[in-house]
Amino acid sequence: MNVRSALAYVPYFRNRLFVVHFCKELLCAEALVDALLDALALHEIGVRLVLVCEGDDASLLTRRAGECEMPAAEAELLLSTGSAAFARVAEIVERGQVAIVASGVSGRFDDGSVALAVQAGAAKYICLQLEQVPCRMGQPIFAIAQSEVSPELCADCSCVDELLQAAAVCRSGIPRVHMLNGAHRGVLLDELFSEEGVGTMVHADSYREIRPLREEDIPELLSMIARCVADAKLVGRSYESIHAHLDSYYVYTLDDTIVGCVALYPFVEEHCAELGCLFIKKNYEGHGYGRAMCRFIEDKARSLGFRSIFAVSQSAVAYFRDRLGYAQLSRDVLPPSRRAVLEASGRASEVFGCKL
Repeated sequence: MNVRSALAYVPYFRNRLFVVHFCKELLCAEALVDALLDALALHEIGVRLVLVCEGDDASLLTRRAGECEMPAAEAELLLSTGSAAFARVAEIVERGQVAIVASGVSGRFDDGSVALAVQAGAAKYICLQLEQVPCRMGQPIFAIAQSEVSPELCADCSCVDELLQAAAVCRSGIPRVHMLNGAHRGVLLDELFSEEGVGTMVHADSYREIRPLREEDIPELLSMIARCVADAKLVGRSYESIHAHLDSYYVYTLDDTIVGCVALYPFVEEHCAELGCLFIKKNYEGHGYGRAMCRFIEDKARSLGFRSIFAVSQSAVAYFRDRLGYAQLSRDVLPPSRRAVLEASGRASEVFGCKL
């Protein structure tokens, strides 16, 4: 876990309410203690918690929470009984304790648990289960927008029914629903205190976003690309040069944390644009973020009326040629001003491009 990234979440999570649903199988598993210790850590940084136990009996979960020295109280009433149980849970949470309550039914997204989460204004509904999280073509789905969840769009995914249920919870008013494998030690903290996570998150808000660079982002951008500049993989840039062309830069964010950047440099007279300053932090490579930014820039250039786009690189030759399908071009196709800059740099860069 990246400590700096984790610390950034603490003020964001403080005073938020999370509903954590424990599946029946986890209640009797050794992993239960680890999950409860994670929950205790959340409580200690100011997260308000409701722990929902699947079924009719929350006594085991209450007892194990006590063994972990968690300041918790059992609500006694089943969530399936409705408003009286909701009121009791709210009372426990308001006095600063972790509320523990049994759902009264089987299932991970039961009506009572979801209704409680909605009524209480929960920021997250977290389902702890003892099985693998949803995958797409064998690869874990770390995050997916609820609008992208449907039988048709998820035909190549596992656990489609669970994804559909999680998306329905999002539509009911819960911004984020997490499905986690409770057998993974430290799963709650690893999921919640990293941008990518270790489970599957179905989200209704802008978890992933490509947005324009802001002036206050420039120092972070410079520090982010510094290593690649030192390795001669990217051309060096100054604060002033970026600020002068601020409108050309865009950043890829996860939970408003910048993990990548890209730029669009227009050449109006030649009716073309350059895709430049493409960078993804090392820990976030391999998830398609670079491709997403390139497609974003292509769409942006197309909307501005440019006929073609090109990229100049000496370190990402295979990426532009093989991954993006750009054609390898002669330097002669570059706008004269851009070609002059490239020749003066002495860099052995290749040129790639495509029609828009």
